[in-house]
Amino acid sequence: MSMAEAERATGRLQFGGSTKRTLCGLCPTNCGMLVEVEDDRPVRFHGDPGNPVNQGKLCPKGSAAIEIHEHPDRVNFVMKRVGKRGDGQWERIGWEQAMDEIAAKLSDIREREGPEALATLGGTQHSRDWATWRFITQWGTPNFINCGRNCGAGPIVTECSVYGWDTITVPPIPGITQCLIVWGGNPAESNPMGWGPLRKAVADGAMKLIVIDPRRTKTAAIADMHLQIKPRTDGALALGMIQTIIAEELCDKQFVEDWCLGFDQVRDIAAEWTPERTSEVTGIPAELIVAAARTYATSKPARLSFGVAATQIGEGASRSALLGQAILRAITGNLDVLGGETFEDDPYRTLAYWDLIDFGKLIDHPVRQRDNVNAHDIPISSVKGYAAFREAMANVKPDGHYAAQYMLFASQPHLYRAVLEGHPYRVRAIIVQNGEPLMNYGGAKLAHEAFTSDELELLVVMDHWQTPTAQLADYILPAADFLERHEMAMRWGFTRMFNTGQRTVSPRYERRDDYDLWSGLGRRLLDPAEWPEDVTVMLDRFLEPSGMTHKQWTEAEQNSFLPESRTYQRYRQQGFATASGKVELVPSMFAKFGIEPTPVYTGPPYARPDVDDPEAYPLQMLTGSRVLEFMGSTMRHSRKMSARHPEPLVEMHPDTAAEFGVAEGDWLEILRPEGSIRQKAALTDAVRPGVVNLAGYWWDPKRGPGRDLSGAMEANANMITPTDSRLSSFSGDQPLRGLRCNIRRINSPVAL
Repeated sequence: MSMAEAERATGRLQFGGSTKRTLCGLCPTNCGMLVEVEDDRPVRFHGDPGNPVNQGKLCPKGSAAIEIHEHPDRVNFVMKRVGKRGDGQWERIGWEQAMDEIAAKLSDIREREGPEALATLGGTQHSRDWATWRFITQWGTPNFINCGRNCGAGPIVTECSVYGWDTITVPPIPGITQCLIVWGGNPAESNPMGWGPLRKAVADGAMKLIVIDPRRTKTAAIADMHLQIKPRTDGALALGMIQTIIAEELCDKQFVEDWCLGFDQVRDIAAEWTPERTSEVTGIPAELIVAAARTYATSKPARLSFGVAATQIGEGASRSALLGQAILRAITGNLDVLGGETFEDDPYRTLAYWDLIDFGKLIDHPVRQRDNVNAHDIPISSVKGYAAFREAMANVKPDGHYAAQYMLFASQPHLYRAVLEGHPYRVRAIIVQNGEPLMNYGGAKLAHEAFTSDELELLVVMDHWQTPTAQLADYILPAADFLERHEMAMRWGFTRMFNTGQRTVSPRYERRDDYDLWSGLGRRLLDPAEWPEDVTVMLDRFLEPSGMTHKQWTEAEQNSFLPESRTYQRYRQQGFATASGKVELVPSMFAKFGIEPTPVYTGPPYARPDVDDPEAYPLQMLTGSRVLEFMGSTMRHSRKMSARHPEPLVEMHPDTAAEFGVAEGDWLEILRPEGSIRQKAALTDAVRPGVVNLAGYWWDPKRGPGRDLSGAMEANANMITPTDSRLSSFSGDQPLRGLRCNIRRINSPVAL
């Protein structure tokens, strides 16, 4: 019996020898994993009990690790397009030839049209976002996006405008946090490692749970209160809760007096939002609105958690919702307290993360001449906006906010129009690094036009698969998976926490680390000294402040750094990181950039129509919610995961189905002015009447590459989301929830 077999038999598997310790790269949680290796191939894996994130557990996605690694459909070699985009004609070339050709094209484009003519689109934690951003700050383009654009951009901009920090990554602390509001999120599906402790805390009565969601999710099912809100009315609900808290004198009076500006304006606006009026707009019973407000305000400390929904509801709806949430956190005195809305300590002390990326280079870059493509419409999300935030924060955070990318992300529709129309200037090259914009971003129809346009001179995709976007590329580069990489999770620079992992096996075929793309281009186009060939040399530079190398961390008794202590209420000594040094309930940063700075609600629920004929589109649609087995558009190749979700299901209430003559299992056409897609009806009373919840990010890799882009045009909800920038949020996030739609029975899964 081998040592590994003996350890498995006793349930005490340890890393060392043929058992490697790494991080699962299938979602941003980055759970610890122990991988048994034989002949340089992974044969078994287990959750790492020594990892503080997952403590030995793995979610269903993790169970597919070896299946994904060995999958016959992986991209294993560099492929260069030889026919028309999308025709599927390729020739195999070597990595160095591809780097030479891509670098030559980029050099020519920069010479002719400037560095801003390059844009990058990224994915999630399984890619090296930091390498992308390091390249673009040195190259000089402000046009970059990853999936955080429609996730955390709105909250970061809002919270930093109001109190100069963000609270996005703060977890509730069972036993200390007395009340948790989950607003537009579903951790039962999106955060399985946090779900267990949360569920136990609620079951034990240690924490009150309030869930705000149009759907009765798994999280809502265990809540003390479920506020089943009408989509896009979140700002009205926030004002209604603020009204109750102020009217019943449940504010933290001392904190408001000492630290908050604009309270009188907020009070006057909220005064109109009685429980009855709020109920009429939101569809939530008045008594439940009052009960939720009282519980949140009187249960100290309390946490109002981050959720993507308020980011994705578009124009004024998103502004009033996010601003209302920030005001609720502030006036209840929950900012920067243990168990409440904790502010992260300075991450610079343990990582050289922002020193090595340095978004500040974009402000005074010697070659960059233009701001990003949306700066004229959405100036708060631009280089100019980022510079203004740095100036406002200077007294407290002279290097600006550590999650600066969220203040800079370009707007997808603006980027696509820059390709197609040359407004405000042409984007000629796009590099997609382990991302799938046709599936994961809104406005996919416009994206498809841009990706197939002759105006786009270069489209490069690096991925594990021939995704729909990859099928349109000029070059497809084979990406290594997490088992083949030296791992390090730096969580986008949000926190002082980091995790490291060993490379468990050698990369198969010609798969490369994502870093190799950017270092290969960096050595050809920038300062070669800034781009060492070996990624571990680069990781050691990031880890230098910790006093240990990447190898030392991976082999240490604990391969993660988790701060044991932090400082609270630092604002008492240094103030808040805003221009005034106070909490600005009516943020001056909003006013500076022409954004309505008060939480006034616009609706209900549409300030600006998203269709010309509202009567023709009587329903509201959600463009897909997280499911445990998938991470956005990824994991679709896994037989295990796809078997749990074999068809695209659109959920609707039985009453809604009856109104439209729909039965369980009917195939439906979902229609909007942008076009139509088809999905299969699933009836459930968990969805609010009048709302349809679409399957999100849907494509079918089993079809293989082809002209239909593996079904991307048929059932993908993002194919029918709008691209009118006037419908986007104040910070440029696309409208993805609460859009008007109609449905029609077709009783056929055949493409329309």
